[in-house]
Amino acid sequence: MNPSMLDLLVDPVSLTPLRASGIKHDAHGNIQEATLEGDNRSYRIRNGIPRFVLTQDAGQNQTADSFGFKWRQTTSYGSEKNLEFSRNWLFQRYGFKDLEDTRRYFRGRGRILDAGCGSGYSSSLWMDKAWGGREWVGLDISAAIDVAQDRLGSVPNTHFVQADMLLPPFKKESFDTVFAEGVLHHSPSTEAALQSVTSLLKPGGEILFYVYRKKSPIREYTDDYIRDLVSPLSPDVAWETLKPLTRLAQSLAELRTKIQIPEDIPLLGINAGEYDIQRFFYWHIAKLFWNFDLDFEANHHANFDWYHPRYAHRQTEEQIRAWCTLLRLKIHRWDAQESGFTVRAIKA
Repeated sequence: MNPSMLDLLVDPVSLTPLRASGIKHDAHGNIQEATLEGDNRSYRIRNGIPRFVLTQDAGQNQTADSFGFKWRQTTSYGSEKNLEFSRNWLFQRYGFKDLEDTRRYFRGRGRILDAGCGSGYSSSLWMDKAWGGREWVGLDISAAIDVAQDRLGSVPNTHFVQADMLLPPFKKESFDTVFAEGVLHHSPSTEAALQSVTSLLKPGGEILFYVYRKKSPIREYTDDYIRDLVSPLSPDVAWETLKPLTRLAQSLAELRTKIQIPEDIPLLGINAGEYDIQRFFYWHIAKLFWNFDLDFEANHHANFDWYHPRYAHRQTEEQIRAWCTLLRLKIHRWDAQESGFTVRAIKA
């Protein structure tokens, strides 16, 4: 950790300054080990990462364990095809033309917070050693923060902090940009998480976030039913338990069959039209993700990501717009897809 980060960090509970002791540096002058003393609490810097995880919420701890496991499965999401798929989907939703347009935007920002960065995967889609940005801070509650450091630690001006986004160890209004790609809904409260990370944003700063959308009633029921059965399982057992769902998704996709829904079915949230059978199941029965451009492990990674975390809230458009109004976030880009809502907003 660069010593300059000490000026940004505070006790996540009292928001008071921290005192560092027992500091050990590496050959480049970065802090590798230290103790940070707060108000009746102490925290450790270990392997160059300040560690502030305090949550006693069982659901949050389970979700953190799930993502710590998922992001360590690097072979299941690191292929070039998966990177290309993820880039195209992310750039389109946030309104960027291409890779260089995305880099140009983030390069022009000041201090960036990747809230819930996981393994650093989403930021790695546009950030590399040639990025040339000023300062990027990755925050994650799980052990995936160590994977993020391995992935992005060699990029200049990157920092890594392990902490709960509901108790962030940063001074208020200290970031120009907050990027929260698919993470706010994995906390005990999506609204509280949005409020927490918005408090870190400077007035006039921009937040970019993606949250899950509430699905049709059968899909909502099935999702909750499966999650209730799977989330108590250890991550490795759940990974194996969910594989039959991914195989079913593959079988349905291989049918390459269309079905026709002759009229809207409001009671089930299903609109009239022609559907590929696998996509119909995916949107209205259960999340059975399958993409022919990806291998089995990459497809299974997406299904595990959905079903194993205890917290995976789904929102309505009305909820998100109301939260943004309350937090004085002026939305200037809104992308609505069946999977979720992508928002870019400026803090008044």
